Amino acid sequence: MSGPAGGEPFRRIARRFFRVALFYLALGMLLGAGMLWFGNDNFQFFHGHMLLVGVGLFAVYGAGLWWIAGRSDAGPPPGVTPGLATAQFWLANVGLPGMLAGSVLPVGLGLDRIGVLFGFVEAFAGVLFTILVARALKPDPTR
Repeated sequence: MSGPAGGEPFRRIARRFFRVALFYLALGMLLGAGMLWFGNDNFQFFHGHMLLVGVGLFAVYGAGLWWIAGRSDAGPPPGVTPGLATAQFWLANVGLPGMLAGSVLPVGLGLDRIGVLFGFVEAFAGVLFTILVARALKPDPTR
């Protein structure tokens, strides 16, 4: 059920997170099946993070933003803006692929450290989400 337009930007971002989570679900399951088929478990980090972060965490992000959308129908809580939610979406969706790419780059040349950098980008996305939800959890005395 959709209310007034106040929460629609958050619903739109939540739907994007759910779509990306479904993408990672399909990709992660295919990778897992391939690992079983070929008897190769060299991609455990890749597979695990694709499923845990790409599916689990991104679905949580979507659910949290959907909840914020419900609270935002009468206007977003103070400090909770669609711009911050959009920034969080892009940080998460740059961080995870970069982290995954870093996990398969050759060790020894230092290229694998790129994954660490993108891991911090992903962590910052999580911190930003925490801030958004924490702000939305504060009681609004005007309501």
